[in-house]
Amino acid sequence: MKRQISVLSVIIMLFTLLPFAALEAEARNPSAQAFDNRIIKQIDVDNIYDHVYHLSENIGPRVYGTEAELETVEYLADQFESYGYTDVEIQPFPARNTTAYNVVATKYPNNRNMDSGQILIVGAHHDTVPGSPGANDDASGTGVMLELARVMANAPTDTEIRFVAFGAEEIGLVGSRYYANNMTQDEVDRTVGMFQLDMVGSRDAGDLIMFTVDGQQNTVTDLAASAGARVSQNEIPPFSMLGRSDHVPFYERGIPAALFIHTPLEPWYHTPEDTIDKISIEKLEDVARIVGAAVYHAARPDTPALERSQVAPQPVDYYYKDPNL
Repeated sequence: MKRQISVLSVIIMLFTLLPFAALEAEARNPSAQAFDNRIIKQIDVDNIYDHVYHLSENIGPRVYGTEAELETVEYLADQFESYGYTDVEIQPFPARNTTAYNVVATKYPNNRNMDSGQILIVGAHHDTVPGSPGANDDASGTGVMLELARVMANAPTDTEIRFVAFGAEEIGLVGSRYYANNMTQDEVDRTVGMFQLDMVGSRDAGDLIMFTVDGQQNTVTDLAASAGARVSQNEIPPFSMLGRSDHVPFYERGIPAALFIHTPLEPWYHTPEDTIDKISIEKLEDVARIVGAAVYHAARPDTPALERSQVAPQPVDYYYKDPNL
């Protein structure tokens, strides 16, 4: 009887561990990462760091409606064009009795005969609060977005990808709300995911977390969790519930959206001490790899078109974590 109980215990233990073993095997399987490598092997974290340096040190505080914002907008447009993007739009919008700007670069499917008809959005905000150089908030997210735009510029895709740098986030998500509200219903219906990068590089912040407005998993968090299992050296990022960033207006229009951020926040948040010396190269690279692999997983031609009600093609288990800012 003791031997039977022992064998039964072993069987139960093996079945309990099977999901974790399968997840680990997938993450370590070179064939599972072959398509990820098309993107992540091209990511150069030095490029990201250089963007963060230029925005926070050379330009400095980038308050909406100022000359610094105009300099930032010109820099962003120049970067997109240098990557080969021909559809780069500087989108003006009203913001508290002045004008602020979004910058949008659109990557179309390489082959019009292989167009899924779907849209993905990768966003970050380029503005800061007054007096803060905003190295982490949000030159970090902007730098990651620019690098992903660079590496995906010539990647084979069947999905339209829009890279959007939002203005006037710090006064109430004004730029992202203007952009989302001006999307046609057809564009909304075809948009299957919005990835928002905000404060993704501070050495003094906590771990990466994916925030959704309603605290529920969605296509974006599913894709990123699956990507995290494949390409990150850290734990699969958990999800939680929070608004307060540019993913909110897209959620309000019915688009699956998530905010990528490290929490708890660093002590220098919204202060003059949010400077380049507190930026972690490792965190920048980790987020770029996760989001890059997630976006390309959905956009590459050999994966099926996503439906909003479906999870990522290879779902993994990931958990809810109470918000801790």
